[in-house]
Amino acid sequence: MSVKLLEHMRDELIVCGAVRNTPEFCRAWLGRSEGYIRTLRNHGTGPSVETLAICSHKLGHYATRFRHSSVTEHHVLAEKFERLQGLCDQAIARHAEAVWRDPARMTA
Repeated sequence: MSVKLLEHMRDELIVCGAVRNTPEFCRAWLGRSEGYIRTLRNHGTGPSVETLAICSHKLGHYATRFRHSSVTEHHVLAEKFERLQGLCDQAIARHAEAVWRDPARMTA
């Protein structure tokens, strides 16, 4: 999993006005400290599955709320949030598959 995924999601949420900056994104959408992305970049690691799950769930929550709104612009946001949720879910699935395919991690 890559920091680029988080940066892409942050940028998309900034464009649609759901978040103002990186620290806000890290706190409000990832449930992490404001320097989370910077820390990942400095350590050369990717986001945790827990972080992606939190973000995916929040995106899904708001996508559902927007989908049921009578405001047309909210339907566009629902589609964007659903697309971003799908990216989180794909990253989670890739990580899960890497774990179960690794023979060293799956031995009794």
